[in-house]
This record gives sequence, structure tokens and C-alpha cells, in this order.
Amino acid sequence: MNERTIRGYWLTGGVKFLRTQHSPEANERILGALPRALRAVLAEIQPAQWYPRSHHVDLLKAIASAQRDEAAAYESLLAYGQLVATDAANGSLRSLIPILTPLLLARKLPTLWSADHQDDGRLESDIAHIDSGTLSLKLVGLQHYDHVGVATLGWLKGLLVALGRKGIAIQQTGWSLGQASPSELQAEVRWS
Repeated sequence: MNERTIRGYWLTGGVKFLRTQHSPEANERILGALPRALRAVLAEIQPAQWYPRSHHVDLLKAIASAQRDEAAAYESLLAYGQLVATDAANGSLRSLIPILTPLLLARKLPTLWSADHQDDGRLESDIAHIDSGTLSLKLVGLQHYDHVGVATLGWLKGLLVALGRKGIAIQQTGWSLGQASPSELQAEVRWS
């Protein structure tokens, strides 16, 4: 069986997020609690290379568990995803951002997801109401991929911000701390 993998920039973004959100002492404690296999490669991760999905799960769990409650964990996971998208918009996606519209982005989302996750799970977008500033999404096949759905919503928010959208509001069903890896997460994203 092939191991599921993810692009390294999701991992480097997670380390960057932890370093910017926590004191040096708390950051060292959080990073020090990561599994040894992940800690061993942290300094050498290359953004475009492939790494085990299990490393991403460990990092997402660390981001969520550093918070005091579900609402704070949700906001932290969204902020992490937004940071990853901001870095991508200023880096690997920089040449694409000026020509993207919300409609083109919505159409490309399944491909972008697949390119980062090697067809691990699936992101579906419904563009029926995009002209009114509403995008419906469904993430499926997330079993054993704790918190990735919420991080992906933050990533989408970051991409929309890069496109100049404001007032972005996200509503989701499916994820909770008690159900961190639902088989399906549905969301509606609105902006002005």
C-alpha cells in the first residue's frame, strides 16, 4: 500500500504558524511534543517535496491541542490554513493570482487540492451562487486526516483574501474536536 503524502509547504507553514502564534517557550514545548520522526525532518523540509500525510496530521493535532477550547482550536486551524495560502499566493501561486477570479478559483479548487494531496480525499466546489459571493464546498474522504478540513477552509480564505475579497465568513458542518476527521465536511463561504 502506498503511503499518503502531502506537499512540504503545508508542513513548513505549520512550523511558521506555531512560531508566530506562541511564545518561544510554548513553541519549543509544542514542537518538542511532536513525534520523533517529524521532529527529525523539520529543519530539512522542502516546500515542493512530498512527505507522509501522518506528519501533517501530527502538526494539525499540535495546532489544535495548543488551544483551550473548540472555538479557539477552530480559529487557530483557520489561521494556519490562511497563512499557508498567503505564503503560496506570494510564492508558488504568485503568477496565477493576478488572473484568478473567484469563479476561476472555485473551478480550480479540486485540482489544487489534488495537486497538494495526491488524490487523497476530494474537494468539490459548487459554483451555482458564486456571482452573489457564495461558494459551497464539500470535502470527502477525510477519515484519519484530523483537522485538515478546517485548515483547508482557512487556506481557501487566504486565497480569497489574495484575490482582494473582504468580509469572508465561513460556516461548516462535519468537524468538531470530537469528530476531527469526519468522512465529509460541508461548508459555505461568503464574501463581499
